[in-house]
Order: sequence, then C-alpha cells, then structure tokens
Amino acid sequence: MEDLGSFFRRYVDAHLKLDEGALDEFYHFPCLINDLSGVHAISKAEDLHKYHQSFFDELKNADLAMAKSMVVEQHSALPGGARAIVSFRFGNSENNLIFDCDYAFALLKQDEKWKVVFAQLDEIRYSDLY
Repeated sequence: MEDLGSFFRRYVDAHLKLDEGALDEFYHFPCLINDLSGVHAISKAEDLHKYHQSFFDELKNADLAMAKSMVVEQHSALPGGARAIVSFRFGNSENNLIFDCDYAFALLKQDEKWKVVFAQLDEIRYSDLY
C-alpha cells in the first residue's frame, strides 16, 4: 500500500501535465470538492475535467513548471480510509511562486490504492506576481 506522502507527490506531479484527465486516477467517483465557491458534486471523470478546466488554464497562463506537496498532518488508522492535510506550492519556469494552498482530504482505499472522496480547500495564497 502506497503511503500518503507518495500518493500526494504523484498527485501534485500530475498537475505538471496540465491535462484535466491526469487527475482521474486519484479520485473516487462520486466525490465532493469544497472550495471558495462552494461544494461541487463530482459524479464522473467528465465532471472532474470540467471542474479543473479553468484551474489548468490559469496554471498554463502562469507558466507552471514546478509543483510540490507536503503532508502536514495525516490519520491513516481509519479502517479502509485516511484523512490528510496537505500543503501545495506551484511555481513558474523562473522559479517564482504562482500560489500555494492547503487542502484537507478524506481518502478511501480501493483495490489497495488511495482515492480522494472529499477535498476541502482551506486557504489559497497568490503571489504578488499574479
């Protein structure tokens, strides 16, 4: 079973592909995402693509070249599941910060793989450059 640190490193690395479909393998369908605009019910991969489209457009326009994750807190003793708080940093090709953010995740083990069932944006901090 993959540890949560490795899972979220793969998750954030998938953002570098700048392709909405790159995140499909990390999510359970259906799932919920709670961000600054409210709660989004994601029932299938196409819903996830639509949800992430403007986010990936923003990252493309900002010249995304670096993405990092750090698991700040985790509770993986739950039967068949885990909870994690993860901090993410995204930077451009000149090594400048685009933004960083914190998310809380609820995950489910499915076929010995972690899948996100709930993601909640806690805070997003944009660089003065953007």
